Amino acid sequence: MYLVFDLETEVHTSHKRKANPFDQRNWVVARGWKKQGDVRCSYTYHPEHDRTTYLQIDDDVTLLVGFNIKFDLLWEMCQGNPTLHAFFKRGGKIWDCQYAEYLIRAQVPSAQMCSLNDTAPKYGGTTKIDAVKALWEQGVHTADIHEDLLIDYLVGTEEEDRNGGDIRNTELVFLGQIKKALEQGQIKMIQDRMDGLASTTDMEFRGIKVDVAEAKRRMAILLKDLYEVSAELDTYLPADLPFDFNWGSGTHKSCIIFGGTIKYQKQARYFDEKTGTWARKQETEVHYVQEDGSTHPTKPGVKYAGGKRKGEYKTKQVKVPGEYKTRYTDFFYEFKGYTKPNEDWATKLVDGREAPIYGTGSDIIEIISSRNIPFLKALGKKQALDKEIGTYYVKYDEKKKEHVGMLTCVQPHDHILHHSLNHTTTVTTRLSSNNPNMQNIPRGDKSEVKRMFISRFGDEGCTGEADYSQLEVVVQGVLSGDRQLCEDLRNRIDFHCKRVSASRGCTYEEAVEWCKNEDNPKYPEWKPIRTKAKNFSFQRAYGAGAPAIADSTGMSLDEVQALIVAEEALYPGVTTFNDGVEKTVLETAEPFQAQDDNGVWKTYRRGYWVSPTGTRYSWRSYDAPAFMRKRGTPDSFSPPEMKNYPVQGTGGEFVQAIIGLLWRHFVQRDFYNNSAFLVNTVHDCIWIDCKKEVRDEVFADVQRIMESIPKYFNNRYGMQIDVPFPVEVETGNNMNELHHWKQAA
Repeated sequence: MYLVFDLETEVHTSHKRKANPFDQRNWVVARGWKKQGDVRCSYTYHPEHDRTTYLQIDDDVTLLVGFNIKFDLLWEMCQGNPTLHAFFKRGGKIWDCQYAEYLIRAQVPSAQMCSLNDTAPKYGGTTKIDAVKALWEQGVHTADIHEDLLIDYLVGTEEEDRNGGDIRNTELVFLGQIKKALEQGQIKMIQDRMDGLASTTDMEFRGIKVDVAEAKRRMAILLKDLYEVSAELDTYLPADLPFDFNWGSGTHKSCIIFGGTIKYQKQARYFDEKTGTWARKQETEVHYVQEDGSTHPTKPGVKYAGGKRKGEYKTKQVKVPGEYKTRYTDFFYEFKGYTKPNEDWATKLVDGREAPIYGTGSDIIEIISSRNIPFLKALGKKQALDKEIGTYYVKYDEKKKEHVGMLTCVQPHDHILHHSLNHTTTVTTRLSSNNPNMQNIPRGDKSEVKRMFISRFGDEGCTGEADYSQLEVVVQGVLSGDRQLCEDLRNRIDFHCKRVSASRGCTYEEAVEWCKNEDNPKYPEWKPIRTKAKNFSFQRAYGAGAPAIADSTGMSLDEVQALIVAEEALYPGVTTFNDGVEKTVLETAEPFQAQDDNGVWKTYRRGYWVSPTGTRYSWRSYDAPAFMRKRGTPDSFSPPEMKNYPVQGTGGEFVQAIIGLLWRHFVQRDFYNNSAFLVNTVHDCIWIDCKKEVRDEVFADVQRIMESIPKYFNNRYGMQIDVPFPVEVETGNNMNELHHWKQAA
């Protein structure tokens, strides 16, 4: 029995969330629902502030249906719906039509974060009433919108609910999606991902505890460092620089590094084409009148012969040229530059002489860091500090005219950070995150950001991180079935240490000891080396080419190419699998219309590949390189993308299914009597916040369930996964000071 529901709420924005359910000013103004088999929709209307209302979920309801259902579920959680936990505990499922549409349509751009307005007509539905949206855009509060208009918007009109309405449209979309998903063999996969969505919804609801005092302490240190490095950078500027140089400007940085001309303005006199002289202001002076009627500024002339002024010299006011006129005028200052850029770094911007402006992001700065540029180290440090402060702390953004940064999202009353985890924004089905981005937190060896994330249980609690080891390599083994790769995985070979051994000339056993044993004196030096090797594994699995890997890891191009050649010889099945994906994409490619970079409409192609679980991936072609166009090939697919999507997407799918299983387990245990919560997922790892008294039990359960991927996917999808999915668990007082957890004997 399914129940379709939707909410209309007050829409106050706070902590970067529109219609923030954690904001006490907001409440559910109208709630609509339709149970399977009902002819009409039902609703309740609450024009007065009330955060105690909730959706009644009867015992016979097995499926909740919504569009962008996370929004509605968060509201039900925040308003303390007592029937929601009971629904989930008895095994109740959810179906988010927005998420399902994204998966059914293979994550194409138009399906990402799609709206009900755009989706409903495809399944026989209608569009919403524009009047309500228009009122919101004018700043009208939901509670001030006329009840009849709001309810029509929510559930439709009385004529069989056929004239719009979110509830009726959502039901039509849901029924159509079920049919389509069955045809494409995607029901099980979508169900698993919906449990993952329920899990991330609960993560957002629980939030992450932030040590605000620690954050402020660390921010003060960073600001001091930023002031000092900014002062150091200014010493590298030319003494005759006639304008204020901005180290935060991409144009300025490109010109000083790669050479270029800055156009600036200042007040300067200008030439008057009418007079043929410099333009001047007109002033008035008193001149003496001469015998011949002329005037002179200093020479006395004739006098008055009579009257009150008899005997005084005659004078006359005359107009004379005054000071030179000025106006803002373009001037140009040329920097010679220190090094030549890669043409691939050119942006669409141009300098004062119409020459290209090149990118100067941290990735490019890292690439040119070995070149003889005196200020580059300081610039890299400044950029890192600017990014860290503006992303993970707080600063005022002049362009946005508002404060930005992670700390602006922290609730002041409880210091909880309710981040957003998004399921429908990537081409690979991998999750993304914003407000703030909790999937891009820097590692502990690069920043102390993670030190601010602590347990909500204070001294009685601890934080934890359960991380799949070498997930990208494991996924390659699963998809390719390469015999040697799978054998190495079964033998628990640490591929990152294997690469360290190959590149550093030590034995594999030495690399493992030095890179992973925290008690070994060489560990601090060798752990970062393994991290670089891990980056190689990650990028290699996700389709990056040798130059890109060399640039990001600091390895030489020859080293990277040697490793690639060795791996292709050792694991030929991976190459065979990649070739098979490419072949399928080309065979299924269909034409479509899209605009190129210049806004010109052209015909491109879109091809598909289906994973063992039924997840569909799509690739679009792009304008082919010049040498291919000369040969008559107008467009081509990206080889890195064709290697990337299956591995990244399948890895993400494994994690999403597992966090769904984990969340189900936590629900059944009533979150260990509300002593343990899943609070975040970062690609291949999961964050836990729990009391120390249940830590060992919780971590053992988490590790066991996470490592159950082979059993679960083999049983559910008929796959034949025969490699392990090892999980490492770490714990500590904050997310920056984690140590390996070992289960008690």
